[in-house]
Amino acid sequence: MQYRVAWTLVTVLLLAPVTYAGGYALHTVKSGESLGTIANEYELSVDALMAANDLRTVTIHPGDVLRVPYVEAVGGPVGEAAPRIPPGFTWHTLSPGETLSSVAAGYGISVDALVGANPTISSLDHLPVGVDLLIPPREGLVVTLEPGQSLADVVSRYHVDPTEVARANHLRSPFDVQAGMMLFLPGVVPTKALSRLRKVRAAENRFIWPIHGRITSPYGWRNLGMGTSPFHRGIDIAAPWGTPVHASRSGVVIFAGWSNEGYGNLVRIRHSDGDETWYGHFSTILVHVGQYVEQGAVIGREGSTGISTGPHVHFEVHIHGRAVDPMTVLH
Repeated sequence: MQYRVAWTLVTVLLLAPVTYAGGYALHTVKSGESLGTIANEYELSVDALMAANDLRTVTIHPGDVLRVPYVEAVGGPVGEAAPRIPPGFTWHTLSPGETLSSVAAGYGISVDALVGANPTISSLDHLPVGVDLLIPPREGLVVTLEPGQSLADVVSRYHVDPTEVARANHLRSPFDVQAGMMLFLPGVVPTKALSRLRKVRAAENRFIWPIHGRITSPYGWRNLGMGTSPFHRGIDIAAPWGTPVHASRSGVVIFAGWSNEGYGNLVRIRHSDGDETWYGHFSTILVHVGQYVEQGAVIGREGSTGISTGPHVHFEVHIHGRAVDPMTVLH
């Protein structure tokens, strides 16, 4: 069904104060109804009905939407219902072995879209089995309206088109905007949530694999010859030529270029605590000195430059200035 949202309705929605979801029933005025008949139907006084709707006269028209205060009508408060999910959304319960990436791929959406629909999730990589995820129909951000917050506040904060918001959320009446409701903002990037989750990921997975492949030479003593040191300070990870290599942790690039110590094309990244990761034998370097890179960012492509017997990445981890076995810290 297509929804036509008139500018007058959008304006009313923007200006309408937010009401508590559990405090009112909504009644659409039918032909022949009056305030008196509606008040009698709900066992209210006309004055209470007028006060709840800020009416100055008893004149109403078919199609008007009136708030009917439950407390007045039934003699006490009612419990709030769970927030209704936005139109076009569905729930997915995380099963064993599933990840955000696999769930997103299964629904044909991006991980960013999944984060936008679930901006309060605790992790990108370590969500518990059984957690319920909202699945959105497209990219955007889901926000929950707080008491006293209006649609105008949301539109102004996120710089979104009010007509698009009204259409995406099937808003037909100013009384559709209520505190506690989930509101979908199409096209809004979940910047804050993504930034927070990247920091969580960096803390959870201090060092991640720069590339996935076969380890052809471990950390430790070896007798390779070719003018190399008998002690191998990192691990060699083989993969097809040109495979993207990712930053194991976020940090600042302190070296990006040719090394005369056998590394060939080398990238070194210094992290916030002073630790470093080194990546050798690149065919192509894609970063420059002074550049800040996020964990997982592509920093180059695998190759076989320098002293190398075939395409691989030589990966070192330096903690407190000393090379350690990467296998003891990788996740």
